[in-house]
Amino acid sequence: MKNSFFYQYLTAVIKKIIVSVNPKWEINRCYSKVFSGKKPNLDNPRNLIEKIYWMELNADTSLWTKCADKYRMREYVEECGYGEYLPKLYAKWDSAEEIDFANLPNEFVLKANDGCGTVYIVKDKNKEDINKVRKMVKLWMKMPHFGYMNAQLHYLPIKSCIIAEELLHQSDELNILSPNSIVDFKVWSFAGNIESVLITYNRSKSGLSVDLYDSNWNDLKHNISSKCHYTCERTKTFPQPACWDKMKEISSKLSKVFPEVRVDFYIIRNKPIIGELTFSTGYGYFTEEYYEYLGDKVNLDMVKKK
Repeated sequence: MKNSFFYQYLTAVIKKIIVSVNPKWEINRCYSKVFSGKKPNLDNPRNLIEKIYWMELNADTSLWTKCADKYRMREYVEECGYGEYLPKLYAKWDSAEEIDFANLPNEFVLKANDGCGTVYIVKDKNKEDINKVRKMVKLWMKMPHFGYMNAQLHYLPIKSCIIAEELLHQSDELNILSPNSIVDFKVWSFAGNIESVLITYNRSKSGLSVDLYDSNWNDLKHNISSKCHYTCERTKTFPQPACWDKMKEISSKLSKVFPEVRVDFYIIRNKPIIGELTFSTGYGYFTEEYYEYLGDKVNLDMVKKK
């Protein structure tokens, strides 16, 4: 039932109504669910999540909006001089009806530019039911805006579209560590300063595994919460990627103007490929102490208010 489109659609409609009336209601609900029933301090924010929500409510997040858009963020990355580290873009359409499958390569990835999980991998176009794929994309476009989920308000001005990008293939070494999915390296930066990298891997319907290192690749697994609702494998150790210095360089440049942002990478043929920029991170991975620590890294004095 929870995986049905009707259930997801109804949930999204309810979220839209709540956030449209008062976004603080949704903020309080989400925060208290993770932080043991506590309400966020939005007047004097301390931890990372409180500061992110404070910025959602009070800051000029127009550049967040541009960079959270999986299509328009490419322009920002190119302006910063790192266009070669983006996946190849094949096409962009404003509706499912416009998708021109005939002019796409045999393998590709379809994405909604403003969603989470709205990704469809095509490994062999000739084996796909094109009408079924088009119908799935139509359902993506019918959903109320993703920005209403968890009151991620900077998503709301994004104009929805569909993009097709190259299908990325990671190395055999990473396939061994993560046979179920591509490894995602999420580099957290604060005004250009690299703090840590959250690694997510082995995604499946039941969850995913996570790992955490600082900028010098020291193990930070002790900051992963024992209450984390994802699988937290603590027996594996990811080797430091050969391109780690390049990932840090890119993250530092892209994050320079932001109080906080996560730059998400894949590694393809030992080269970092930028997946997306994330400003309102999902939470529940870490201990409350680590969220307090990360909150201290956010300088609200650099924020341009609405």
